[in-house]
Amino acid sequence: MISFIKLIPKKLTRVTSGRKLIKEIDGLRFLAILPVLIQHMAERFERNTSIAFATPPHEDGIAFWASRGFLGVYIFFVISGFVLALPFASNKLNNTKKIKLTDYYWRRVTRLEPPYVFWTTIFFLVFIFYGHKSFFEYLPHFLANLTYTHGLIYKEWSPINPPTWTLEIEIQFYILAPFLTFLFFSIKNKTLRRICNLFLIIGLMAGQQYLKFYQNPANLSILGHLHYFLIGFMIADIYLCDWSAKIKKQIIYDFTAIIALGTLIYIWSWEYNFTNRLLVVILLFVFFYSVFKSNYVNKFVSNRWIMAMGGMCYTIYLIHLPLAELLVVFTKNIQITNYYGINLLVQLFIFLPIVLVLSALFFLFFEKPFMNKDWPKAILSNFSKSVNYQLPLKYVLGKKAK
Repeated sequence: MISFIKLIPKKLTRVTSGRKLIKEIDGLRFLAILPVLIQHMAERFERNTSIAFATPPHEDGIAFWASRGFLGVYIFFVISGFVLALPFASNKLNNTKKIKLTDYYWRRVTRLEPPYVFWTTIFFLVFIFYGHKSFFEYLPHFLANLTYTHGLIYKEWSPINPPTWTLEIEIQFYILAPFLTFLFFSIKNKTLRRICNLFLIIGLMAGQQYLKFYQNPANLSILGHLHYFLIGFMIADIYLCDWSAKIKKQIIYDFTAIIALGTLIYIWSWEYNFTNRLLVVILLFVFFYSVFKSNYVNKFVSNRWIMAMGGMCYTIYLIHLPLAELLVVFTKNIQITNYYGINLLVQLFIFLPIVLVLSALFFLFFEKPFMNKDWPKAILSNFSKSVNYQLPLKYVLGKKAK
């Protein structure tokens, strides 16, 4: 039994198509998905429970920390900026293998589409039949979901699976990433390149502030979030140019990582003033930089269990909200005390293990197989062998075999 448990992280390790697995990134994915899970469960519990609390939830300290889940979205955007910039930047800066655009886009399709289409279809059917909704009324929403255009068309989150609005922004960035990296990393002078990146981040934020792109509907598109991806560009630049040999780790960065993350959680708010938004960007950069350079925080995010949970974050992201909606029906009135925070912790102790275990199973069956870039060829090959085995050759060829 113990040996089986030890094998679990290995089984859940992502397939990276031959590229080096950067441990810190999967660990950061876990730190991104965890606050999202906490916030979404907290919201469902607060909306559905009939427990009379001693104080309103908005006055509870635990509720405050639980409401910071939106920061996880920003962490995901920075990660995507880093990951997608890395191969293109490496080609430009280190003269490594050139990435073919056809291969790049096809990889995005074969990697992301199968789990997304599967779960979106499942949740659409559940939404229609369990919610007693009109099939033809919501069919356009379903089709918009499948094409990652719901936010662009309807100017609001999808009623089928609301968190997918961030995946639509990710897709928009995937389309732009090769061209943005070409522009950035064609600048050979390291200092000039980073100054240009910095000025573009500040310029974008200033434009967003003036045009109010932090509000819907622009906030449902790349227009409201591109600067977060560019932080990832900056980290990728440093990773390739400054840390190419070895990253020198120092304990001071353990403190800066923790302080940066704690401050992010504390200062973030829905009041989108420019100073607050700029501080969030600075702290995100400091946090990412410090994670790579730290000692104990780095060991934490590089832990194989943390990496395993972070590696399956796509599945977690796709299924967690419907699971929370389902689970809270049965747990909403479990009461330990009259304090909201304590009861919320109970909900999380129930929800988090369930969503992680189910996500692990679904990851193995509905996501990891598609991480193999050659899975379409394998399916065609197996299908061809099956047909040739089941049908006499003369029927396949249309004549008697010789």
